[in-house]
Amino acid sequence: MRPPFAKKLDGSILCGMEDALDIDTIRANLRRAMKRREVKPTTLSLKVGKNRTLVKDLLEKSRDIQVGTLMKLAGALDTPIADLLAAPRVTVAGYIGAGGEVIFEDMGQTDTVLRPPGISGSLIALEVRGSSMLPKYREGDIIYIQRDHDGVLPDYIGEDCAVRLATGETYIKQLMHGSEPGLFTLLSLNAAPIENVEVTWATLVRFVMPARSRQLLD
Repeated sequence: MRPPFAKKLDGSILCGMEDALDIDTIRANLRRAMKRREVKPTTLSLKVGKNRTLVKDLLEKSRDIQVGTLMKLAGALDTPIADLLAAPRVTVAGYIGAGGEVIFEDMGQTDTVLRPPGISGSLIALEVRGSSMLPKYREGDIIYIQRDHDGVLPDYIGEDCAVRLATGETYIKQLMHGSEPGLFTLLSLNAAPIENVEVTWATLVRFVMPARSRQLLD
């Protein structure tokens, strides 16, 4: 009997795969697939062979992986092998318009961008529209943020942040202390300061993908 992971694969997927494997991408995709299936490393290892630490070693220290092993892992997770190879992507959740204001809207699940390297956790991608943020940000640039806490951390002062005001608006601006305790001022190059406002939450701009790079990579 053929084992459950021995699924028939399109030869075009395997062609040249050995040279194209990226261990960091595979690790990230494997972790997501395991979390989705609620499978522990040891359990998954024993589903594909006798080495109990196979998956743990792959996630933590191995620098290469054989195509055969990858096929077995994909089969055990009931996941297409292409999903383990694909560079992870982030859904574009909205855009940044005039004055740096963020408009969150449904951009459609097909509107995604590559996930930047080296950043863990959930990310939000926002697209710059128009020229109001020149010269720092250009139309088509993608700004990545994370939304994982309320309030303002001390390290955020002086940095470009996504900032939600108590009145409901959200902006991408430089965050500064206001002239009164507990209030903040938002600065940008091409708009008047928004002074002494109450902030519900702020989060750093974690990564910026220039529009030209986005076109090349996509």
